Amino acid sequence: MEKEHQNQVIIDDTTLRDGEQTAGVVFSRAEKISIARMLDAAGVQEIECGIPAMGKEEISAVRALAELGLNARLMTWNRALVSDIRASLECGVTAVDISLSVSDIMIERKLRKSRQWVKEQLKTALGFAKDNGLYVSVGGARTQAAHS
Repeated sequence: MEKEHQNQVIIDDTTLRDGEQTAGVVFSRAEKISIARMLDAAGVQEIECGIPAMGKEEISAVRALAELGLNARLMTWNRALVSDIRASLECGVTAVDISLSVSDIMIERKLRKSRQWVKEQLKTALGFAKDNGLYVSVGGARTQAAHS
């Protein structure tokens, strides 16, 4: 790692993605554009701006954000699936967040797969993203067993 990047802090805002996961919250395209412009003006370096795998409307909204020419890096949220990353590429973004389950509980009970399968999924998704010139951030989702 280069010396000047060792202590660099990158602010990543998830309002445009995570905010819409709040019950009753849906941003219009105009609101998304306004929020993205304000975050960019405030100096936020990364904006997690949507989930293109949700469909054509989301792809269109994210593409509109990508066309703004903001200074912030626009990043989309993706499962570790080539189809999700392909949808992100349709939007014109240069960065993706790839999320996958890393806890034994989620792998076994939610995905009904093996840890080896998860590793292969990540390897395939990462390879596809990097082959397409994308900046990649990987996030692991985990859960804890309920205590009695």
